[in-house]
Amino acid sequence: MSKYVKQVLCIVTGILLTPITCASEQLSITWLENDGKPFYIEKSQANPYGGLCNEITDMLIEALPEIKHTKVMLPQKRGSKYLDEGHMACYACMIHREEKTNRATYSIPTTVYPPFSVLSTPDTAVKITQKHGNPVSLISLLTDANFIYGQNDARKFGNLIDTIAINTKLYESAALSSTGSNANYALLSQLEHGYIDYTIEYPFVADYYNQTNQKNIQKLAVNIPEKNKIFGAIGCSSSAPNNYAEKVLAKINTVLKNKILADEKYQLSQRIWLEQSFPEFSSHYQRYILEPLNVIATDGSKESAQPPAKSP
Repeated sequence: MSKYVKQVLCIVTGILLTPITCASEQLSITWLENDGKPFYIEKSQANPYGGLCNEITDMLIEALPEIKHTKVMLPQKRGSKYLDEGHMACYACMIHREEKTNRATYSIPTTVYPPFSVLSTPDTAVKITQKHGNPVSLISLLTDANFIYGQNDARKFGNLIDTIAINTKLYESAALSSTGSNANYALLSQLEHGYIDYTIEYPFVADYYNQTNQKNIQKLAVNIPEKNKIFGAIGCSSSAPNNYAEKVLAKINTVLKNKILADEKYQLSQRIWLEQSFPEFSSHYQRYILEPLNVIATDGSKESAQPPAKSP
């Protein structure tokens, strides 16, 4: 092959490959959101940080300008399917797991959630505690056919409660509510009107419902071991191509460690939602979220990034 032909081939190859290479180098994230209040609420004068998940999404977008960001509003079940299908997408508010699942790969822990509560009406709450204790024995309640359990059909609780639910065959008898528009409101409305007797949810969901609708949904503590802390995390699609989750989470984890998690504005966005029903939030956040970051800065060990207690 002549030197001239080789030069022409190199030029043509360079022209063809350059835009492809450049395009492939820019990562993108579709941030999945839903209208399940109080997790996502449009920012306003009354809610300057939005819901529990809005501020961390916006801070990550600002901290990662080299990534192309898009927000998409989808019902929770549809959003889960979006991750399963391998789209280049992430949720800002998932339950942290130490190992990735077929659906999602997780960032370092981003927040500490309160333990789940049994939510019920005042009259039914009395009957539940009389029969199943206070705090409530979850296995005893879930196997009691006299009380109708309901939940949103895409709801997950983390390893411990999910395992209890599977072992008690809870999902086979549950009254499942569609995770369409305003799913949390729809479920608690069903509870209030007697279609179901109880559900399991974070206590701050009941707080928000009661305050915005002048209602009195009761929150019953559940008898779950203290060591089973629930941590939040960013979750990105495990099945997205080209090791997508690992690539974007490497960048996400860096800005979480170096900027966002220690930021008082972010901590306030969590505290205003969580502290009312979880007075220990600030001390738990310091212990399980911030202190591991100091260990990382000291010894650089990847293992030290994990919280002391295994999350469900």
